Amino acid sequence: MKNLSKSLALFLSIVALLLVFSGCKHDKKLRYEDFDEDDFILVPGIVTKITRTPIYSRGSWYEYNVYYAYNLESDIILEGKQMDVDLALKEGDGTYILVHKDDKGVSFIAGSNLLPKDQKILESYLRKSKESGLKYYGVEDQ
Repeated sequence: MKNLSKSLALFLSIVALLLVFSGCKHDKKLRYEDFDEDDFILVPGIVTKITRTPIYSRGSWYEYNVYYAYNLESDIILEGKQMDVDLALKEGDGTYILVHKDDKGVSFIAGSNLLPKDQKILESYLRKSKESGLKYYGVEDQ
C-alpha cells in the first residue's frame, strides 16, 4: 500500500509538471529584426482595418493593430497584420509593405506614403474592388 501511494504521488507529480510545461509554450512572433533587411522587397499595400486594444497598465493608452492587404496587382491578394503599430494610418490608406522574398506570407508595414506609380496600382485595385461589389477585393472579413 505504501508503494502504491508513492507511485501514485510520483505519477501525479509528473502529470502536473507536464501540464505546467506544456502550458508554457508560446509561439514566437517574428519581428522584422529577426531577418536580414536584404531579404525583403517593398510593395504597395492598403490598410483594410485598424483596431484598438486598451492597455490598462499605461492608463488611457491604446495598442493599435493594423490589418493590411498587399500583392494588389494579382488575383491572389495577400493579407497581413501588425500588432501594436505606432504609425499614423487609417483604413483605406495606401502604404508600403516589406515582403520577404522567399516567403510572401512574412510581411511588415514600412509606413511611407505611396509614390505616384504605386498610387496607380492602389487606384486600380480599388476600382477592381468596386466593380466586384466588395470593400476590399480578395480580403476576408476580419
